[in-house]
Amino acid sequence: MSGYRVWLGDGWGEVPVPEMDGEAVVVPNVAALVYPDLRRDRILLQRRDKPGEPVRGLLEVPGGRWRPGEAPDVAVVREVEEETGLKVTAVAAAGEHHRGEGPGAYGVARPLAVVTGLDGAYPALHVLFECYARGTPRPLAGETRDPRWWPRGEVEELVRTEPEAFVGHTRAMLLATLER
Repeated sequence: MSGYRVWLGDGWGEVPVPEMDGEAVVVPNVAALVYPDLRRDRILLQRRDKPGEPVRGLLEVPGGRWRPGEAPDVAVVREVEEETGLKVTAVAAAGEHHRGEGPGAYGVARPLAVVTGLDGAYPALHVLFECYARGTPRPLAGETRDPRWWPRGEVEELVRTEPEAFVGHTRAMLLATLER
């Protein structure tokens, strides 16, 4: 493992990153822009709450890494439920699973891909799905706190005026989706 430069919310720092043959291993992440209904006038945000993390207390959308053999849309449903307790009812651009000959299974999804780290930092790939969920959000101890539905206009304003309130990749994903 070597150290790679990452933005920590209030400045640059170095974090250990796994390597293979001297190059950083970039693990894609799934993320969810969650709405409670078709009006899409409220968005689920939560605060990062992992002890010791430099981004602790910053706003984020639910998400994380997906498991081997798991389709990305299935992973995002799992991540939303794990982190918030919400039941996803629909995923926009849900993936298609195809079986090829032999070990050739592959998936096709049409979500939004957001890449951070283009300024020379450790790159990260975030595959963002928009989805709908029902229920009352609850935190995941040691991971998240204060999950709640935010008015869309308030999120759009906060992204522009207080960028430091967000985990960096969440801000990038919100900018890529809310202002289009």
